[in-house]
Amino acid sequence: MLNLRVLITTYHEAYLTRGGGEYELQSIADGLRQLGIIVDIYGPYSRSLAFYDVVLHFSVHVGGLSLLREIRRQGKPVVLWPNLWAGKLGNETIDSVREHIDIAHFVAFKSRAEQDRFLEQIPVTAEKLALCRWVADLSYLKPAPADLFSTLYKIRDYAIWFGIVEPVKNQLAAIRVLKKKAIPLVVVGKYRDEAYMQACRELGGDNVLFIEALPQKSEIVRSALQSAGFYVELSLEPPGLSAIEAGLSGCRLLLSESEWARELFGDKAVLVDPLSDLDVAQGVDRVLARPAACGELRKHLMAYCFPNALTPLVDLLVKAAR
Repeated sequence: MLNLRVLITTYHEAYLTRGGGEYELQSIADGLRQLGIIVDIYGPYSRSLAFYDVVLHFSVHVGGLSLLREIRRQGKPVVLWPNLWAGKLGNETIDSVREHIDIAHFVAFKSRAEQDRFLEQIPVTAEKLALCRWVADLSYLKPAPADLFSTLYKIRDYAIWFGIVEPVKNQLAAIRVLKKKAIPLVVVGKYRDEAYMQACRELGGDNVLFIEALPQKSEIVRSALQSAGFYVELSLEPPGLSAIEAGLSGCRLLLSESEWARELFGDKAVLVDPLSDLDVAQGVDRVLARPAACGELRKHLMAYCFPNALTPLVDLLVKAAR
């Protein structure tokens, strides 16, 4: 058991609409607790800052800077988890991100691709850099009751997608292609952009089942993934933690092409251009041609599971706390 006390923080608006980043934050907290580490997420029920050995801060959103400044003023070490697939950043954003870097003692990236893309615009000294893998829960390997999801929602032979519904996630691409192929689509997630959500509903019609939320790590989620024909995520950003969980559940994967996706999944997922309906359509045919039981993919993704995958992050938190 590690004698370590960690406070996890993020920007103030993060939980107004929970998405993949907030889910990831909670997942990391749960994993650290499984190792016997005391972990609180900052809020009304967290303890005084003096209680903690180190702060793990998620995101480089400007809304978290005032909190980080105060944490640094009080002398607490900070490990920064940027969680940023950096596109072309404006000067104001770059200034904000640089201040995050200046405050942090270490900066942890989830992939080499994320780190390299970040460093193209914002330098970080080598002494601060660390690679800490994404971490998924082993519970997704557990079989769920057969047909639980299909029976409850009266849907079969479907593709499934977990995530916030918004333009950058690009759900419309999957809706267009799968509707033409008469493959039902299940989209699990809330939305921030009401106009985009309405466009998705109108285009999808009866071919798309929208579910606002399902309990994380639950039997119903595992059943939804294990009964799906494949998991699809055509975001203009790299795939999220849900794609790893889908792969662990045995789902075939259809994902957006990116350096990140290639690094994480290699040839064990079908990768397509999310801006090309033709490429997506051909990708659907390729993913359905793959064996339904994805044993190699599941074995590959075991490297991203608790507890071993957390070792680099735990080592970094201990180093920062010294």
